[in-house]
Amino acid sequence: MIVPWLHIVTPEGLSGNDIVQTVKIIAHKVDAVHLRQKQWSARQMWSVLEEARLEGIPMHKWIVNDRADVAASCGARGVHLAYHSVPIHAIRPVYPQLTVGVSVHSPMELTSCVMGGADYALYGHIYETACKPGLAGRGLQGLMSCRQLSAIPIIAIGGITPERVSSVIQAGASGVAVMSPIWETSSPLNMVLRYRDAMHALVP
Repeated sequence: MIVPWLHIVTPEGLSGNDIVQTVKIIAHKVDAVHLRQKQWSARQMWSVLEEARLEGIPMHKWIVNDRADVAASCGARGVHLAYHSVPIHAIRPVYPQLTVGVSVHSPMELTSCVMGGADYALYGHIYETACKPGLAGRGLQGLMSCRQLSAIPIIAIGGITPERVSSVIQAGASGVAVMSPIWETSSPLNMVLRYRDAMHALVP
């Protein structure tokens, strides 16, 4: 078994500098950072990635939500798509160098994601989370159903604490994506290391 992936997702409400300075601290211990800023312009996203480059953060760590053009212009690793995004088949020919991920919420959506040629799927939310107030988590059963449909890498998201990593990976996830636990702690690196320890404990 390979070590599960650890993806970090940026929350709304932070300044670009806050994002860059935090990522600078944790980048060497995470597999990917999703720049997910729904209210930002393409120029704002581009500027943050350029600031990150100047700070020495590798561009292959970054996945840009919804904006393949921004990802490609900065040499980022990839783009992550939602239901409202340009479809995969329209992105692949124009940006063949990008890793393309898609958010899914059901086995049916996963099937569509696989048929579209996604490199990975982000499935959730698994547990109840403050990021989705009032919405019950989809639980591990849906994740298990998705895994039975396809061997595509599935990154689980939503309420996943370090203590829950083992259950999520055993249910079929290839890794986990985390937001609040990283950005709401006084020591992001220590929190990342807790997730890393939980992941390494799963590898024989």
